[in-house]
Amino acid sequence: DADHLVHGFVPLHLQKDKGIPIFVKGQGIYLWDTEGRKYIDGLSSLWNVHVGHGRKEINRAVTSQMNQLAFAPTLIGPTGVPTVQLATKLTKLAPKGLTRVIFTSGGSEANESMIRLVRAYWKVKGKPKKTKFITLNQSYHGTSSGAAALDGIALFNDQVSPGLPGVLHMARPYCYRCELGKTYPSCKIDCAQELERMIKREGADTIGAFVTEPIQGVGGVIVPPKEWLPKIREICSRHNILMVCDEVITGFGRTGAMFASAGAGVTPDILVSAKGVTSGYLPLGLMLFKEDIFQTFLDTGDDYAFWHGYTYSGHPTVCAAGLANIEIIEREKLVQKAREQGHYLEKKLASLHELPIVGDTRSKGLIAAVELVKDKTTKEMFPVDLRLAQRVWEKALDNGLITRVAGANNIALCPPLIIT
Repeated sequence: DADHLVHGFVPLHLQKDKGIPIFVKGQGIYLWDTEGRKYIDGLSSLWNVHVGHGRKEINRAVTSQMNQLAFAPTLIGPTGVPTVQLATKLTKLAPKGLTRVIFTSGGSEANESMIRLVRAYWKVKGKPKKTKFITLNQSYHGTSSGAAALDGIALFNDQVSPGLPGVLHMARPYCYRCELGKTYPSCKIDCAQELERMIKREGADTIGAFVTEPIQGVGGVIVPPKEWLPKIREICSRHNILMVCDEVITGFGRTGAMFASAGAGVTPDILVSAKGVTSGYLPLGLMLFKEDIFQTFLDTGDDYAFWHGYTYSGHPTVCAAGLANIEIIEREKLVQKAREQGHYLEKKLASLHELPIVGDTRSKGLIAAVELVKDKTTKEMFPVDLRLAQRVWEKALDNGLITRVAGANNIALCPPLIIT
């Protein structure tokens, strides 16, 4: 591993000097490595193994489909039965009004597709100058070139800048460390009004879409106040700007709702997701969008095609895994369970406030974070070079718990929805 395999987000010295666990078995919420050590998968591997490891139902569905037809392309016309079935199923699960589906192989690809869809849409609408995107500080939307350009985390772009032009970032709904210096609820959700101010400064006729995670994941599991997403929806609608919800992490029950946007009472114009749709058993991403966007393209004429896609878009074997995975989520009521277990998790995390270095805990359903601080009164952070969160991650791993560093001083938790 140290001699040949490159792990994208792992410091090179850590892999070389300490070594990385290599897993050989998974069952339920547990993983075992090559040394026989057992771990609790406290991050659902990469925010995605919702139904746990070793689900034979998914294995059987995949085997059955491969025995019948392993692959059929969707890109050039023909497709497979599971692809059509999953697309139909998704429109029934999604926030009402999202009726059209484009499949990809993961979240980054889905956000690339979204960028192209937004720009193609406004061009057809006769507004070709609406090319800008607004996203949040510390947002994460992927690491392919276009998707990474949307990220509000500098380290994903600094190595390869310049990136996609026309991407703007604004203050996020981070109540513990308000980037506008306000206090909730007296702030009146001024972080949403920041979007209004940015639109007025840039001009609504130049902005194609506002893109947001309903809950930031990589950026530190930032859970916004309940009023924030509806206010963003209202502002986007009033200024004729597409609202995009990146639910790559928050989709398929993670927050105690099938999709976090629906849980907040909001329907975006475009919804991007991945991860939990197959619980990571096979790679799949997707983009759902409103019928009027599709009709806009359709009305241009018989020859119009959305010239975008991938070889493995709508891969029938992968879609069979998605159907089996969603069947488990529904049959075992895992969305409701995430909500119920989330209350328990929230309560237990609150007990960590007794520790002198825990400044904040936050969660929604079964996604959570613990923020470490040097001084609880002033919220002073530990120096970055101390790598405190990294040291906690390493110590947890030594003790058989997989977590994630999310920002210099945050520990993220995201257990499988089946956890007891």
